Amino acid sequence: MTSPVPIKNLLSLLGLSVIFIILILSLNAAKPSLLPGRGELMLTGGFAISALASIIVFFRGAGKNPETSVFATLIALGIKLLLSLVLALLFFLVLKNRDTASVILFFILYLAFTVFVILTFLSVLKKMSV
Repeated sequence: MTSPVPIKNLLSLLGLSVIFIILILSLNAAKPSLLPGRGELMLTGGFAISALASIIVFFRGAGKNPETSVFATLIALGIKLLLSLVLALLFFLVLKNRDTASVILFFILYLAFTVFVILTFLSVLKKMSV
């Protein structure tokens, strides 16, 4: 996992996470009543960790034979789905974030990190001969 492609993708994931953290903090500073203020940074970090785990699993299996690459892609997407499900349970049931703003923020972050992971997978698979 020392080739430049995974490092570039991991730095992009870090940049996406930092952008969302800055946006959330600036929204809280500009209008504190917009977000409830419980768990937004934890939610962003959780989605970043789930995306990181799926990217690591994908790059471990990518580049080997095509059969392994397909299974690694499916396993990576499954891991992302399961970790996002656990994060949703923690965010909504344990932290009791049931406001409309919390639900919208959850789905925006889920969509953004999922699109990032899928675009990363597609860009790498496009370069490979499968």
